Amino acid sequence: MKRKIKRLLLVSLIFAAMLFGGCSNTGNFEQNTIVIQKDGIVLGAIVEDFSDSKYVSEELKAMLEEEIAAYNAQAGQDRVVLKDYEVTEDKKVKIYLEYASFEDYAGFNEELFFAGTVSEAYEAGYEFVDMESVTGEGAAIEKADVLEKGSMKMVIFEEPVHVRVNGKITYVSNGIQVEGKKEAAVSNEEGITGMFYLMYE
Repeated sequence: MKRKIKRLLLVSLIFAAMLFGGCSNTGNFEQNTIVIQKDGIVLGAIVEDFSDSKYVSEELKAMLEEEIAAYNAQAGQDRVVLKDYEVTEDKKVKIYLEYASFEDYAGFNEELFFAGTVSEAYEAGYEFVDMESVTGEGAAIEKADVLEKGSMKMVIFEEPVHVRVNGKITYVSNGIQVEGKKEAAVSNEEGITGMFYLMYE
């Protein structure tokens, strides 16, 4: 998620425009977060700190809208929507994007991302990994046995963000810290890279 937006943020600093603000009705996020909703829609919240910069440019919003328009034109319909763009008083940029599906999230951001059932992940060609139980109700599960949880839901991602799901997280791969029943994040430890998995029900 952050990769494409980061490029736009860096380019926007070239332009000197007046600071502008907005009012967000999308949610109060203070960190980069991906929200998996029940209907398959994915919400991406990007939060960037511009406090060390003199300007926050309106050019950023315009460039982002151009990227969205180009993606939707290629898709033939509106698959990505800019729900809100906010600049706070302390110069944090908050961007809220809604994706019609996890495929649109992956396609627009040009990164690996999956959200569906374990069986669907297997059919899509993903290789599973050993996962730890976070509920205290069962032991860790080896990658060879993950497929037995076929109807359980799974999120696979590669960027260190927070992920919020619409159920109870039960298993996570190495490098993920659970922050409540429905939210988890990649650990801040240095050197943690690769693909991250979480399962929920």
